[in-house]
Amino acid sequence: MAFSPKVANLLAYRSGYICNNPECNVLTIGPASSDPHLRTKKGEAAHIVGEKPSAARYRNIGNLKIESDRNGIWLCVACHTLIDKNNGKDYEEQELIRWKDSHEELISVLLKTHRSPLPLVRRFSSNIKIAQDMVDTLAHKGVMYQPHAMENPVFVIQSIDQIKRKLMRHLRQIDLDKRLREICEGLINACREVMNENSRDGSSLNAFLDILRIRVGRFLYQLHNEYGCSISGDIAGIVRP
Repeated sequence: MAFSPKVANLLAYRSGYICNNPECNVLTIGPASSDPHLRTKKGEAAHIVGEKPSAARYRNIGNLKIESDRNGIWLCVACHTLIDKNNGKDYEEQELIRWKDSHEELISVLLKTHRSPLPLVRRFSSNIKIAQDMVDTLAHKGVMYQPHAMENPVFVIQSIDQIKRKLMRHLRQIDLDKRLREICEGLINACREVMNENSRDGSSLNAFLDILRIRVGRFLYQLHNEYGCSISGDIAGIVRP
């Protein structure tokens, strides 16, 4: 069952009629090229939690919640089809909620600051590159995956400091992407904590390093799933959900 026209229009307006998939961001309304009196719409209000047991991502949350605007996301026709393939297993509920919240926040910022939405794709492409640069910064440092016996404690701290400094440079380059900023700041804070706790007494360094690798592995998982970053080589061994 489709959303009511009222809910669908609300989702479209809140999205600026732009697909909420951050890898798409296509405009979903415009003029028909064949007739100056006609218009084209290729956007749809899609369910996040499916509306029936056979639908993608179905959960029994009640009809009121199922048909509410909070359970809807504005997508182009192609992305609506994409998220529902394989019964929605490739695009989980929380990921779609992140798409929606991030997109609506961005549209709100653009509206309040009188900035054009047209550079959205260019900005996102730039942030995708920064996300991959963050992954590469981590991947090129053996401190993230080398056995402890192969590491000199002094060099470990120096290496983590170098990672932190590079991540801080990446952070300054991120444009209008709250989620990527959160991930980058999380990585910086994780590095900073290891350095602070072992600045005078390094007897527990290996334990802190293990914790750091766990935290970094989770952030890498997010970068891969949310930004499509390529993670290969030894660093892939610490990636975890």
